[in-house]
Amino acid sequence: MNILFNGELVSDLVLPASGDPGRNGWLLGDGIFETLKSIDGKIWAFSHHLDRAYKSGAILGLVLPIRSDVEVGMQKLLQATKDIEHGRIRITFLSNGDWVATHKVLELSNKKLSVIDYQYPKNENSILAGIKTLSYGENAHALRVAHSAGADDVIFRNLAGNVAESAVANVLWESDGKFFTPPLSSGCLPGITRALLIENFGVAERDATPAELQNCRASYLLSSAKGIRPINRYNNTENQGSASGAKLISEFNDWVWSKLAP
Repeated sequence: MNILFNGELVSDLVLPASGDPGRNGWLLGDGIFETLKSIDGKIWAFSHHLDRAYKSGAILGLVLPIRSDVEVGMQKLLQATKDIEHGRIRITFLSNGDWVATHKVLELSNKKLSVIDYQYPKNENSILAGIKTLSYGENAHALRVAHSAGADDVIFRNLAGNVAESAVANVLWESDGKFFTPPLSSGCLPGITRALLIENFGVAERDATPAELQNCRASYLLSSAKGIRPINRYNNTENQGSASGAKLISEFNDWVWSKLAP
């Protein structure tokens, strides 16, 4: 696998093994990352992801590389991995200024998802709320809890008792013929797919309790890599989906392709 390290392609990457004060971002989880999707050698919503990364970096006081250097480096990585038709790109920015990017094959799936409630609330007032930080222990534990229960993901509630997000995605639901997603004040990630659905497909922001989400007509998880995926089961409640939800998914997928057209 080709790896991009500080803008240059390398075949291997050696991480520091001790807490060097100048290079301890890996050990402390002190940094941010972005996960992007590639289709036929083009990166979907690249500028949106970089906008979010640089905004997050500013909030946390990180010094990120010059943006144009990242853009040039990513073209090198795409060229070196041009055989990947559908890919997952991860760009990691560390607190010491190092940055790393990888490009791997994205495993596509139409599987409907099952989710359960996570017992520990997300702090919507934390400095890390809404940021894709390397400090991912909370999310990783939540996924282990889900998998041990035979589920795919969890639903986080925040300190106010409202739905925030899943461990790895934003949340969307349908009610009274309309689609909704939690507001950023919930502590959720400002997801790219989420933002594009709000801007272009009439999705509105609204708070909802986990009980309201569980009892709505249909619900979905959103991510840049996997798009819009239906939730089939929430705790013990079956979700049958809806024709309007299937229509939204189809229209969004077509829109994604149209934006990638030359």
